Amino acid sequence: MTVAILMSTYNGAKYLEEQIQSIINQSYPDWHLYIRDDGSTDDTPKIINKYAEKDTRITFFNQDNIKNIGINRSFLQLLSETSADLYMFSDQDDVWQKNKVSLSVKAMKEKNNANQPACVFTELQVVDKELIPLRLMNNGNIWFDFPHFLFGNCVTGCTMMINQQLKTKLKLDLTNIDKIYLHDWWIALITSAIGKLIYIKEPTILYRQHGDNVEGSKKNNLFTLSSRALHLQSEEKAMLKMFLMDQEFQKLFAKQVTGVNKQYLDGYVKLLGNCSFINRLKLIITLPPKRLHLKGRLLFSYMILCKYRGFSHLQLNHM
Repeated sequence: MTVAILMSTYNGAKYLEEQIQSIINQSYPDWHLYIRDDGSTDDTPKIINKYAEKDTRITFFNQDNIKNIGINRSFLQLLSETSADLYMFSDQDDVWQKNKVSLSVKAMKEKNNANQPACVFTELQVVDKELIPLRLMNNGNIWFDFPHFLFGNCVTGCTMMINQQLKTKLKLDLTNIDKIYLHDWWIALITSAIGKLIYIKEPTILYRQHGDNVEGSKKNNLFTLSSRALHLQSEEKAMLKMFLMDQEFQKLFAKQVTGVNKQYLDGYVKLLGNCSFINRLKLIITLPPKRLHLKGRLLFSYMILCKYRGFSHLQLNHM
């Protein structure tokens, strides 16, 4: 099965060669790496050119049209304009374990016998900038049901593999990318509704943390939640982006969710309009926010009940 590895880069010269080399070293041979640069001003394009010139399995996707379009558009353009049996996403600064591709291909084959739309994702080993292990990213905190994905994501893009069957269901040509919070979360949300999510407990990647990317590895601990509680404006903006993405899902896939999934989708998307305190209270009582931890559920409920006016104001500014 052919695997298209999709990488988006931006000023990643410091770690890019190590990441590309870890892909070249994969035990699974039938892959092709497509790299789209998102407007780098450092030596990133030179590095991409160097590897593309010496390895026919590597393509500088936009060599003659380098411009910044944002990470979501960059990855989804790569996905739209490449062809393979399977697709993976790659960051520019991690290191892949040698068996990363082969493990994902094996899981896709063995756990998706019906060839339905599917997404494989794996555990991550979080490391510092020198690749010294810090902790496991998920450590068992994962979910597979649609309501949970309306409120949060546990599928990290750099661990994902999706099949062609799922790609054809994503409606990429109809999607308003401005409403997509993160491309990996969007794909996981769709998969939880119409396909199959497959998890590999083994870490397949060294997920490097350095000054520019620590957001992706934050732990949902008491300190983090306390900090979030003191900076509610950013929480309001994040909630708005989440509900706008849910609204985009509703527009494109409403007919493919039923029962409690539809109740959750319709109920929380309504928060983008005018919604009284009583109706908001009824909503979180009958359909409580799906967060793994009580602290997260309480914070989310507080935001909906007590910060709704500011949230509505943010929506008007956003639109």
